[in-house]
Amino acid sequence: MPGTSSPERASGKRPPIKRAVQSRTVDVQRRILDAAVEVLLEDGYGGATTLRIQEQAGVTRGRLLHHFPSRDTLLTAAAHHLASARVAEMGADQIWPADPAERIDAAIEAMALTFTQGYFWAATELWIAARHNDDLRAALLPGERDLARVIRPGLDAFFGPDLTTHADFDDLREILFTSLRGMALTTAFDPREEPTRRHIERLKKLARSVLLD
Repeated sequence: MPGTSSPERASGKRPPIKRAVQSRTVDVQRRILDAAVEVLLEDGYGGATTLRIQEQAGVTRGRLLHHFPSRDTLLTAAAHHLASARVAEMGADQIWPADPAERIDAAIEAMALTFTQGYFWAATELWIAARHNDDLRAALLPGERDLARVIRPGLDAFFGPDLTTHADFDDLREILFTSLRGMALTTAFDPREEPTRRHIERLKKLARSVLLD
């Protein structure tokens, strides 16, 4: 009757059917995003078509377009979805050394590891493509800024509060991040371990000199 409220509405609880639909929607979106990252890594930006992603995800074209109406929106969301999830996971269960110098070394090793993961190379595909694609660049930029705000606290957790309160930590973190990213990009054509290892050791030395001064 008009003016009456259902028990679910009165209690603030959602009906079970509505919760089930929402859960399925989230599952479908996650499946599409995971498939998009896989296709992006396997086939690159040029080969990551919506048809290929649809087949990989095992969904209908209508369902894919319902959740992600454009290819670039989907690919951008996919890369950011994976990156934010993986950075949050990394280091969560790690036992960090109590000694500050050892903690710095372990944190930089963990940072370097993030640039070997699939989400980094998926994002790289998008960055390169965005140089000549205005629509992709417009889709990519806001999410990249949001992602940076998520990644920074995750990286700070690698170092811990005793080190992150140092006056120069923010500047150091940006130097470490951009330097490791640049080093990782060179492995696309020079996969040798030796130059990468030397670079990581240099960054450890730099970080210890700054944070333990």
